[in-house]
Amino acid sequence: MLDLEKQKLFWQAKAHEGISNCVDGAGAEGCGYGPCELVTGGRDGCVRLWDPRQNAPVLSLEPVEKELVPDCWSVAFGNAHNTEERVIASGYDNGDVKIFDLRQNMLLWETNLKNGVCGL
Repeated sequence: MLDLEKQKLFWQAKAHEGISNCVDGAGAEGCGYGPCELVTGGRDGCVRLWDPRQNAPVLSLEPVEKELVPDCWSVAFGNAHNTEERVIASGYDNGDVKIFDLRQNMLLWETNLKNGVCGL
C-alpha cells in the first residue's frame, strides 16, 4: 500500500502466486466498523484476508483441486454494520460466487452464474 500524500510505501506483502486481480478494504475509522482489514483475490484462485499490521494472511481460502483452478476476479466485504459481523464475497472467472462468514468461519452460500463475475 502506498501513502499518496507522502509518496512512501507503508505496507507490502506477497499476496498470491502470480497476479493479484482484486482487493477490497473494510473497517478502521471512517470506513465502517471492526478492525482494518483487506481481502485480495488472485489468479491462483485463492482469497486471502489481511491485517495490514502483519505480513502473513490472517485467513487463506484456497481451492481444493489444484487442476483447472478458476481465477478470482472480484472480492468484497459485506455485513460490516457492527464490530462482530463480517463476510467476504468472492467471484470467479467460471461464474462461481461464494460468501464466507468470518465470525462463524464457514461458507454461507455459493452458486454458479454461468458467466465470469467481474464485480460484487
